[in-house]
Amino acid sequence: MNTTLTAGMSSILLLVFMPFPAAASSVPAAPAAGSVLPDPFQEEPPLTPEKNRHPYLEIHGNYRWLCGKGRFSAHTPDLQQNRWTRREEKAYRSQRRLRLFSTLHTSADTRLKWMLEDKRDSKDPADEHHLSLARLYLESENEHSKWEAGRFNYYLLDGSVIDKRVDGIRASFGSARKKPGRLTILAARTTGRDGLRRKKGWSLLYDREEGKLKGRTAFLHFRNEDALPDSFPGLSSMGMLSGRSGSGFDRQEIWETLLEYRPDARWNLSLDLLQSRGSHDRDHYHENERGFVAAATCGHLDEKKKGTWEAWVRYYDQPQSSILYHTMDGDTKFFQRMGFKGWGVRLDYIVVPGLAWAVEGFALKNRKSGSLTRDFREYVLGTSLTAYF
Repeated sequence: MNTTLTAGMSSILLLVFMPFPAAASSVPAAPAAGSVLPDPFQEEPPLTPEKNRHPYLEIHGNYRWLCGKGRFSAHTPDLQQNRWTRREEKAYRSQRRLRLFSTLHTSADTRLKWMLEDKRDSKDPADEHHLSLARLYLESENEHSKWEAGRFNYYLLDGSVIDKRVDGIRASFGSARKKPGRLTILAARTTGRDGLRRKKGWSLLYDREEGKLKGRTAFLHFRNEDALPDSFPGLSSMGMLSGRSGSGFDRQEIWETLLEYRPDARWNLSLDLLQSRGSHDRDHYHENERGFVAAATCGHLDEKKKGTWEAWVRYYDQPQSSILYHTMDGDTKFFQRMGFKGWGVRLDYIVVPGLAWAVEGFALKNRKSGSLTRDFREYVLGTSLTAYF
């Protein structure tokens, strides 16, 4: 999820002499099979029951076609006429993606996992990634602990903070269903083309389940591998600070607590509480803010059963410093450092066994205003078909 529908917005932001930031994909992605919320410790679908003889190899995969439309608008200053002007842009995305997951069971406790990925983009060929090795890591677990080392996907809680491929090591101790709970430690570096697009850091996650209640809390400390440049070099040379109109952070510290309540097998209610600090040295910008994400999920998706479905609705109120790589299929970086708030809805439906259809939409606006940016709005609607095999 490294692309965005907002390429056309560059003409808006050129009016205020700042580059348009890269952003996440603005079209829906297929959920993990049969889960109300993806497992924060492992995103692949569950494996078949373990066999008696080792080693043995398991392979599964999915092929996804997706498309989406987005409409983006903003009030930006017209420096020549000395007034604010509203600009609007529309964009469209069409993409095909193949993923092959392989697991080599070397023993009852140890597995070698890897994933091949091929992604084609009908609207932006420069974003295509032909068949390549996207993940490779060793996993070992017993009744007391679980270890992973290599390149794997890091999905934390409900993905409001991070959903990203990383190179690193992750260890988990204990069980969420037994006292005192489970503790997960991560040290990793995110993937990217250069140091400006890579972050490195660490995180702690504690989770505990008690009947219908789940509690998870995490702390993350990440920083850019290379310090970011000025957001507005022209303005900074005149002693003017970019503030919320700038983009990016050199360092981020995030506290996250997710509370979940499942009254029955079909419903799941959650509240994700956020506290974050972010700083950008060259812009002389710092923020320390609170936010939240509230969600309600209904249904139960089973890729092997025709007619099963799952739907969710979420309300976002997030400061920008609380986001490393958001899993939401909209463009969160579009809002610069203003943060965002608004609604998201999604429906997944199993058309036939092994074929899932999804439709998803977002209506978002900036949480706060910047000196050169205000009244940013984003509307995204997308659909996808995913075949599992």
